[in-house]
Amino acid sequence: MDPAEQALFRRLRIRTLRRVDALFAGEYHSAFRGYGLLFDGVREYLYGDDIRTIDWNVSARTNHLYVKEFIEERELSVVLAVDVSASIDYGTVRKKREPLLEAIVLLLYLARVNNDRVSALLFTDRVEEYLPPRKGRGAGYALYEKIAGLNPSGRSTDISVATEFLGKVLKKRSVIFVMSDFLDCGDHRAGLRQLARRHDVVPVVLSDPAERSARYMGLSEFVDMETGRRVLTETVDSKTPAPDLEGFETIELGTELPAGGAVLEFLKRRARAKRPGLRAG
Repeated sequence: MDPAEQALFRRLRIRTLRRVDALFAGEYHSAFRGYGLLFDGVREYLYGDDIRTIDWNVSARTNHLYVKEFIEERELSVVLAVDVSASIDYGTVRKKREPLLEAIVLLLYLARVNNDRVSALLFTDRVEEYLPPRKGRGAGYALYEKIAGLNPSGRSTDISVATEFLGKVLKKRSVIFVMSDFLDCGDHRAGLRQLARRHDVVPVVLSDPAERSARYMGLSEFVDMETGRRVLTETVDSKTPAPDLEGFETIELGTELPAGGAVLEFLKRRARAKRPGLRAG
């Protein structure tokens, strides 16, 4: 990573983590609960205990009833599936790459606070690099350095390549953040839904105001950043269709706003929905 990227990492970390420490670290913990139970020990049976938790081996040896106790397995397996295609370098306010990196810094920090293991898949129309799970203080910076410094071989996007790869390589239930502008021409919905049968899939959608409300009058030339194809058109009065992600809880990142607010609002909304008696508004 060059000095400019290192400075960006430090700046993003300072700017976003100040808010995280003060307000939202607990929301991450609440939003993503553990996916299993770990055996913690045994204790004597008390009236009202579930008889299915009785440890018959210990009870037979001691001539008293004992029950097993469990604790929630808090450590999560977090995966950052990051689109590094050429379209990520597009933006009229700032490049999509910037809120993408902000969100990555924030998620890496939250995972470290929760002692989660984090892996990353960097993809275009092919798997560019897979970074196996790591955790600890230095793991976040190492992952960020790889992501920010990658020079991809491909330029176009194929999200189905990423979902198919993760479906094969992930053995443990994971939280998967799929980070892309979702402008690939293929049908990425089937792959995402297949992945979501076993994993917790959260699409992180990158967009620019010009894509959401594009109005160009007169003769204009457009360049596809992924293919290099040039299109000359007289009038455009339309907007890019929103990706079809029905059924998924998404994080919407725009180039005109800091990423931290969108990520943290998602965590609050999801944590609120998981609390008993409350529903997300």
